[in-house]
Amino acid sequence: VCRGLMELGVGCDEIWHSPLVRAVETARIVSEEMGCTNLVEKGGLAYVDESEELFLSLKDLDPEKDLFLVGHQPYIAEWTVRLMTGMVNDHVSVSKSGVVCLELIPGCDPPMAELRWLLRSKHLQTFAKD
Repeated sequence: VCRGLMELGVGCDEIWHSPLVRAVETARIVSEEMGCTNLVEKGGLAYVDESEELFLSLKDLDPEKDLFLVGHQPYIAEWTVRLMTGMVNDHVSVSKSGVVCLELIPGCDPPMAELRWLLRSKHLQTFAKD
């Protein structure tokens, strides 16, 4: 998956990950494969009571940075729809190991984004060169 992302020209400046074991493992793999050393644990990617504050903090991000969020369903799918439409409690289908690329729209409060692409891991693997 990471090799496919690199073939698409995707960079990684920072990785936010949930504190749950599988997300930590995935974040470490992405870090190693993408050459990104800035890993930040964020409880809001796993715990509902912390998720709103984390979601709203997206508006303060540098739009020039490439940020990876490594979390869990249904939160990633819900955040994807919320960033694109503002709708809460709705979701889009994101497969395990799937990747959503969103571009934050500067100056939006609450944060909003445009969908660039959404790919399953099998699609990304076709881009990877051996």
